[in-house]
Amino acid sequence: MHGSLPRHRAHPIFDNAYGPWRSRPFLLYRRQIQRAIPVAAALGALALIILILRLVFAGDEPPPLPIWPLPAADDGPARPEHYTWSTPSSFDPVSQDTEGRSVADLCASFPRAALETIQPVLKLGHYDIGTKALDAQLNTVSACLDNLLIFSDLDDPVPGGRRAIDVLAGLPASYLANADFGNYTYMKELRRTGALDVDKDATASINGWILDKYKFLPMIERAWALAPGKAWYVFFETDTYIFWDNMLRFLENFDPDTPQYMGSPSPGRVVPETEKRTWFANGGPGFVLSRAAVQKMIVRKTGVDGDYLEPPVSHRWADILSHDCCGDSVLGWVLHHAGVPFKGFWPLFNPHSLHAVPFSTSYWCQPMLTLHKTRPDDMLELWRWEHHRRQLSKPLLYMDLYDVRHPGKPSMIADWDNSDFINTLIKKGPDTAASFDECGTACEKNPKCFQWTFHGGKCRLVDSMSLGAARAKTEKTEDEPGGAFTSGWLTERIDDWREAHTCKDVQWVRPSLERIY
Repeated sequence: MHGSLPRHRAHPIFDNAYGPWRSRPFLLYRRQIQRAIPVAAALGALALIILILRLVFAGDEPPPLPIWPLPAADDGPARPEHYTWSTPSSFDPVSQDTEGRSVADLCASFPRAALETIQPVLKLGHYDIGTKALDAQLNTVSACLDNLLIFSDLDDPVPGGRRAIDVLAGLPASYLANADFGNYTYMKELRRTGALDVDKDATASINGWILDKYKFLPMIERAWALAPGKAWYVFFETDTYIFWDNMLRFLENFDPDTPQYMGSPSPGRVVPETEKRTWFANGGPGFVLSRAAVQKMIVRKTGVDGDYLEPPVSHRWADILSHDCCGDSVLGWVLHHAGVPFKGFWPLFNPHSLHAVPFSTSYWCQPMLTLHKTRPDDMLELWRWEHHRRQLSKPLLYMDLYDVRHPGKPSMIADWDNSDFINTLIKKGPDTAASFDECGTACEKNPKCFQWTFHGGKCRLVDSMSLGAARAKTEKTEDEPGGAFTSGWLTERIDDWREAHTCKDVQWVRPSLERIY
């Protein structure tokens, strides 16, 4: 009949019998499907339950993990005021008890691997040999630096089995025509005849300071020649204190293959074409050059045959050197012409000495990389203090450095000046006062005042906290009344200020030529 099934297909679809239309493999496959249906239903129900739970408790779900690398949020107009770095220490151990420990014991914690990328360079003069300043430097800041280069104006043995290299020896004969170089040739003649340091009067007549400015350019060339391709070149002097743990944390966050010239800013020469002032790094607090910066500075033009078309950079600036007071100033000018911009990182690079640091919001939550004019005894004490106070996840801050000298304890010191080093004198205050106590009362009445110095009827109020130094009384003259110096501090006000400023965040300041010393 039309529409009816053939006889061989008239069995129900789920009939277990098999025949021409239902082969045995078909029946086996059907049984597998039948068994899988309950499992699939259970899994579907479970997925539905999970979906419902996720929708109900979505507010409690933790945020997704960040994808590395994170998107750049450091640049642009909305970038943070300070670098938001995480800077763990690479010292091991990070801190330790220094009581009874030798220099070698403390140096065992120094991360030697860092010296594979950093080249420290100490600049000094023959007049530094045998001084307490050099001995202190070599037993603290420079003690752990196996690759230290020492450049001077004369070849000299240096304590600890080191040697100073004369970087002036390679300058061309044209320099000898400069009157300043008479000091150099005379010193070498005294060395040749054996009179140097023996004939005290002759040795004392040598002006070593005036030779210092001629060392800057050749020492950079020589540092590259002796240690080419290092990521960073750190230059400093005998009275420079470097907090190496902080310095390593700092430099790890910059690319050495970009031209970096870093330090404490000082005003330099004016570009005639634009009347724009240039800036340079004050040599005293030390400065840093990246690999790329050194390469741009020392590069020499070449001809089609590969021959040099110009002399080395240290030979090209003799005229300017003879008229400029300072080698760090000329170095800044040379780097400017080489296309290397200066980056001012004050107060990280600090031109103050330890006893002159003006603690305030400008010197508190910032890490310190260097200090200048550090006394030998201070250098020895700082080095051991630093080894004891380091922290793994946070650099040492000026807030921590305050504890080394505790300005304000005691609250009064006679024959002392705590205002001579300060550039933050309060303008609103009495120019004169009848007594030390009257000057102190004026400080109390001024909410910005933390300390004062009274001398010869003059009252100086200061809106920062510093220790200062001993100062002998002066004699009366036509212009000055003379008298003793006496300094005072408002200890309670200082303690209140410190308690209110706890430095939740580390202020790794960005480079600035407006925020200057």
